[in-house]
Amino acid sequence: MLILGLDIATTTGFAWYDTEASLSAIKAGSFRIGGEGFENRAGEMGATMIRMLKEQRPDFVAMEQPTRNVMQHRKQTHDLAGEHDELTINAGTSLLLNQLTGAAAAIIRGYRIPFDVIAPTSWRKQFLGFGKRPGWQRKDWKKAARDRCAQLRITVTNDDMADAVGVAFAGASLQTFKHMQARAA
Repeated sequence: MLILGLDIATTTGFAWYDTEASLSAIKAGSFRIGGEGFENRAGEMGATMIRMLKEQRPDFVAMEQPTRNVMQHRKQTHDLAGEHDELTINAGTSLLLNQLTGAAAAIIRGYRIPFDVIAPTSWRKQFLGFGKRPGWQRKDWKKAARDRCAQLRITVTNDDMADAVGVAFAGASLQTFKHMQARAA
């Protein structure tokens, strides 16, 4: 069965995983979502999904679940006073990723393709063998995903593609996929 894995963001990674082929046969890519404003970007995501699904129809789609809450985090900033930590929130990013994911889900549902979302810790546990590491930051997770792709001889050229490979791989373990597979058998 063919699984499409999506790591949805302004640069969206995608991976095509044929569960009957070797892992090294996974094909990955990415595309950029442009436009001004959340609604225009969501529309661009929808149009891109239509083109993608017309070219190749998956049996199932797995998408990384976007953050569903606004979180506070620290980030390093540089200004005239030097380098310092700054507290910030992810409100804009969280809203945008949820809208992009909603747009993709609407198109996928319109094509009557089964889909589900998977939390980052869940797909990482499946793909990397661990889902949490105290002290790890975003860059550490991205490097681990790219290293795992290299180990499996899966060609990726950016972090988004590597994450999409992990999402596609873990998609085969989702209950929605397993139920669909059982009905097809």
